[in-house]
Amino acid sequence: MAKEDWSEAKAWMRATRERIGMTQHDAAVLANLTVDMVKKYESEKYRIQPSGRMREMLEHYLAEHRRAVAAIVERHRGDEQAVLSFSRVSDLPEGLPDWVRAEESVKRRAAAVREAAVLLEAEGVAVDYTYLPEETE
Repeated sequence: MAKEDWSEAKAWMRATRERIGMTQHDAAVLANLTVDMVKKYESEKYRIQPSGRMREMLEHYLAEHRRAVAAIVERHRGDEQAVLSFSRVSDLPEGLPDWVRAEESVKRRAAAVREAAVLLEAEGVAVDYTYLPEETE
């Protein structure tokens, strides 16, 4: 019997997670897994098949990521110049559950901005970056 090779699925999972700005911790929280299990799913060292739950979760957030990128690109399509904004910190209050923090990750928003910038630049739009002002009380 031929040994099964899940390297393509493992590579897709890691590349997708990183593309959408999700940490292994975020992925574990949102897929209701342990961080150790996410590491095993992504590692060639372990011969375990990634779970369907993990793949479904990543596909869901990849679709969300694509919609966010498309919205940014559409907003600036045809412009000569676009200013894209990053946030320095999460605007979430302290004490929220991990899954809420994973859902609203600043890293995920930044990943969409970076990907949109690449697409806009490919269309000839000059892209500048700024940070959103920090809110003070």
